[in-house]
Amino acid sequence: MMDWILPLLGGLGIGTLLKGIVDHFLAVKSKSDERIYLEKRETYLGLIDAMYESDVHPSLETQKNYGKWHNRCKLYGSHAVVDASQRFIDTSSAVTGEARSKAYRELFEEMRKDLGA
Repeated sequence: MMDWILPLLGGLGIGTLLKGIVDHFLAVKSKSDERIYLEKRETYLGLIDAMYESDVHPSLETQKNYGKWHNRCKLYGSHAVVDASQRFIDTSSAVTGEARSKAYRELFEEMRKDLGA
Protein backbone atom coordinates (compact mmCIF):
# COMPACT_ATOMS: atom_id res chain seq x y z
CA MET A 1 0.00 0.00 0.00
CA MET A 2 2.82 2.44 0.79
CA ASP A 3 4.40 1.64 -2.57
CA TRP A 4 2.02 3.95 -4.43
CA ILE A 5 1.15 6.56 -1.74
CA LEU A 6 4.62 8.11 -1.41
CA PRO A 7 5.19 8.51 -5.19
CA LEU A 8 1.67 9.97 -5.50
CA LEU A 9 2.33 12.54 -2.76
CA GLY A 10 5.74 13.38 -4.29
CA GLY A 11 4.19 13.80 -7.72
CA LEU A 12 1.52 16.12 -6.35
CA GLY A 13 4.20 18.26 -4.70
CA ILE A 14 6.24 18.60 -7.89
CA GLY A 15 3.10 19.34 -9.91
CA THR A 16 2.07 22.06 -7.49
CA LEU A 17 5.54 23.56 -7.59
CA LEU A 18 5.63 23.56 -11.40
CA LYS A 19 2.15 25.10 -11.56
CA GLY A 20 3.27 27.85 -9.19
CA ILE A 21 6.31 28.63 -11.34
CA VAL A 22 4.26 28.72 -14.55
CA ASP A 23 1.59 30.92 -12.91
CA HIS A 24 4.27 33.34 -11.73
CA PHE A 25 5.79 33.73 -15.20
CA LEU A 26 2.37 34.14 -16.80
CA ALA A 27 1.48 36.87 -14.28
CA VAL A 28 4.76 38.71 -14.97
CA LYS A 29 4.16 38.48 -18.74
CA SER A 30 0.61 39.74 -18.37
CA LYS A 31 1.74 42.69 -16.26
CA SER A 32 4.43 43.57 -18.80
CA ASP A 33 1.95 43.37 -21.68
CA GLU A 34 -0.47 45.64 -19.80
CA ARG A 35 2.27 48.19 -19.08
CA ILE A 36 3.31 48.28 -22.74
CA TYR A 37 -0.33 48.68 -23.83
CA LEU A 38 -0.81 51.63 -21.45
CA GLU A 39 2.40 53.29 -22.69
CA LYS A 40 1.27 52.91 -26.31
CA ARG A 41 -2.19 54.24 -25.50
CA GLU A 42 -0.80 57.29 -23.69
CA THR A 43 1.64 57.93 -26.53
CA TYR A 44 -1.03 57.69 -29.22
CA LEU A 45 -3.42 59.97 -27.33
CA GLY A 46 -0.60 62.50 -26.88
CA LEU A 47 0.17 62.29 -30.59
CA ILE A 48 -3.49 62.89 -31.46
CA ASP A 49 -3.61 65.95 -29.18
CA ALA A 50 -0.37 67.29 -30.68
CA MET A 51 -1.71 66.65 -34.18
CA TYR A 52 -4.85 68.63 -33.40
CA GLU A 53 -2.90 71.53 -31.89
CA SER A 54 -0.47 71.71 -34.80
CA ASP A 55 -3.35 71.84 -37.29
CA VAL A 56 -5.54 74.31 -35.37
CA HIS A 57 -2.75 76.55 -34.05
CA PRO A 58 0.20 76.09 -36.42
CA SER A 59 3.43 77.36 -34.89
CA LEU A 60 6.97 76.23 -34.26
CA GLU A 61 5.98 75.28 -30.71
CA THR A 62 3.14 72.99 -31.77
CA GLN A 63 5.38 71.41 -34.41
CA LYS A 64 7.99 70.70 -31.73
CA ASN A 65 5.30 69.19 -29.52
CA TYR A 66 4.19 66.91 -32.35
CA GLY A 67 7.83 65.95 -32.91
CA LYS A 68 8.15 65.02 -29.24
CA TRP A 69 5.16 62.67 -29.45
CA HIS A 70 6.36 61.31 -32.79
CA ASN A 71 9.70 60.45 -31.17
CA ARG A 72 7.89 58.78 -28.30
CA CYS A 73 6.05 56.69 -30.91
CA LYS A 74 9.46 55.53 -32.07
CA LEU A 75 10.01 54.11 -28.58
CA TYR A 76 6.63 52.47 -27.95
CA GLY A 77 4.77 52.28 -31.23
CA SER A 78 4.88 49.81 -34.05
CA HIS A 79 6.91 50.55 -37.17
CA ALA A 80 3.66 50.98 -39.09
CA VAL A 81 2.48 53.73 -36.70
CA VAL A 82 5.85 55.51 -36.86
CA ASP A 83 5.78 55.39 -40.66
CA ALA A 84 2.18 56.67 -40.77
CA SER A 85 3.07 59.47 -38.35
CA GLN A 86 5.98 60.45 -40.59
CA ARG A 87 3.69 60.50 -43.64
CA PHE A 88 1.38 62.82 -41.68
CA ILE A 89 4.36 65.11 -40.98
CA ASP A 90 5.37 65.01 -44.62
CA THR A 91 1.95 66.26 -45.74
CA SER A 92 2.20 69.26 -43.36
CA SER A 93 -0.81 71.35 -42.41
CA ALA A 94 -0.31 73.55 -45.48
CA VAL A 95 -1.20 70.58 -47.67
CA THR A 96 -4.90 69.93 -47.82
CA GLY A 97 -6.91 67.46 -49.75
CA GLU A 98 -6.52 63.79 -50.38
CA ALA A 99 -2.86 63.36 -49.33
CA ARG A 100 -3.46 64.85 -45.88
CA SER A 101 -6.73 62.95 -45.37
CA LYS A 102 -5.13 59.69 -46.47
CA ALA A 103 -2.20 60.17 -44.07
CA TYR A 104 -4.65 60.94 -41.26
CA ARG A 105 -6.74 57.82 -41.95
CA GLU A 106 -3.68 55.59 -42.24
CA LEU A 107 -2.29 56.86 -38.94
CA PHE A 108 -5.50 56.14 -37.07
CA GLU A 109 -5.89 52.75 -38.72
CA GLU A 110 -2.36 51.71 -37.70
CA MET A 111 -2.93 52.95 -34.15
CA ARG A 112 -6.10 50.87 -33.88
CA LYS A 113 -4.30 47.80 -35.19
CA ASP A 114 -1.42 48.28 -32.79
CA LEU A 115 -3.76 48.65 -29.81
CA GLY A 116 -5.80 45.66 -30.90
CA ALA A 117 -8.98 47.65 -31.32
